[in-house]
Amino acid sequence: METMKPEIIARETIKPSSPTPHSKRIYKLSLLDQLTAGSYVPIIFFYQNKEGNNNSVISSGLKKSLSETLTHYYPLAGRIIDGATIEYF
Repeated sequence: METMKPEIIARETIKPSSPTPHSKRIYKLSLLDQLTAGSYVPIIFFYQNKEGNNNSVISSGLKKSLSETLTHYYPLAGRIIDGATIEYF
């Protein structure tokens, strides 16, 4: 079986395309959320380049799509600032 070793060439934080309302910028986690162990599942998706676009066109399209999606799911568009609070971008 052949294995592939990915190489990270850049890291970038994608923010929502429209700002989170000020009243929803801080979210307190429930006790259950705080007690549940966080899990990380490393997944890499590979897409076939059928249209012959260069990688920068594909990358910018994926970033734009994620940015627009995060607007609707603002709890996924933040960082945990302590063990019990999420601050949104």
